[in-house]
Amino acid sequence: MIHMLLFLISLCGFTLLLFATARHQQEWLKRKLPVRTALQAKVGGLTLLVLALFVAARGVGWAQAPLFWCGWMSLCAGLVVAAQCNRERLLRLLERKQR
Repeated sequence: MIHMLLFLISLCGFTLLLFATARHQQEWLKRKLPVRTALQAKVGGLTLLVLALFVAARGVGWAQAPLFWCGWMSLCAGLVVAAQCNRERLLRLLERKQR
């Protein structure tokens, strides 16, 4: 259960960091978010990534927490980068499912 929680928190954190940049906002949302909202996304993303470390420590102890944290962070960062690289395909797929 701790691993699923770490995965979800880390994925949400990296997704917020993706949406904190103007370029990616334009690509994914087709508009630029207000500066305050982008700053909130950045702070929220970083907060979630730090929270994931404390969740890992609570679940497996401080001896193994950094290992699990780095592993899940690497996986989630890779998933967000893969989604960004395949953005057009994902958006087309979502448009088809909405019809």
